Amino acid sequence: MTAPGSCEPVYTEQLGDGVLAVVLNQPRKRNAISADMMDLLAAYLRVADADEDVRVVVLRGEGEHFSSGGDLTQSGPGEQTVEAARARLQRYETVIRTIRQIGTPVVAMADGFVVGGAFSLLLACDLVCVSDRVRVVPAFCRIGIVPEMGLMKLLPDLVGDKVAKEILLADRELSATDLRELRLANRVLPPDELEAGTLELAHRVAGMPPQSVQITKGIMNAAADTGLEAVLQAETTASPLCTRTEGFRETMKRFAR
Repeated sequence: MTAPGSCEPVYTEQLGDGVLAVVLNQPRKRNAISADMMDLLAAYLRVADADEDVRVVVLRGEGEHFSSGGDLTQSGPGEQTVEAARARLQRYETVIRTIRQIGTPVVAMADGFVVGGAFSLLLACDLVCVSDRVRVVPAFCRIGIVPEMGLMKLLPDLVGDKVAKEILLADRELSATDLRELRLANRVLPPDELEAGTLELAHRVAGMPPQSVQITKGIMNAAADTGLEAVLQAETTASPLCTRTEGFRETMKRFAR
């Protein structure tokens, strides 16, 4: 495991009393997530889950933002084949499976922007704490692809079919108030209290007997995630095909400028 100040795109930090932070570390890109970052994140989560001294993982972004979503600059125009897009998306989806399947609870701590795939990461976590200035932007339909990383399963299960469709199809941005009202966040806190409030919750969970916590998480996620694998598999076909559309190509041209 690495330490704060690392140049690695993901690093870990021991927070004491059984709590480990896993940090997305690309602040100059607002922590835009690449496939390489997702490989590292999944690996760190598995290592944490195997460590008996880690009772809770806190997932956060370095700097002022949780994450601006998928890094749309990570591949050139020549690499935008269906096959390449599918292989890359499968690496992102591994993180969702890992969060949902490991026994160790994962608490999201989000400030600033939460965009696209970062929204999926947020919803996949077991507990969510956000600042009152957080802004969630679904983004997928706006850029010409379908929602990814299980979002079409996770979001409707939490807020209902009609509300989820409005959020995704109309690209409805969500404020901290929205997250509270839709019950997508456990705690909404002022920015200067976000870390302390998140750690208070994380340490409370970490202080419980680990077997009961892990088994409870496992049973609840197993019951909730019926159908999640089917959605993830469907995404690996649907979203890459969308990368061949004119709408998506126009979006890529704007990001290439």
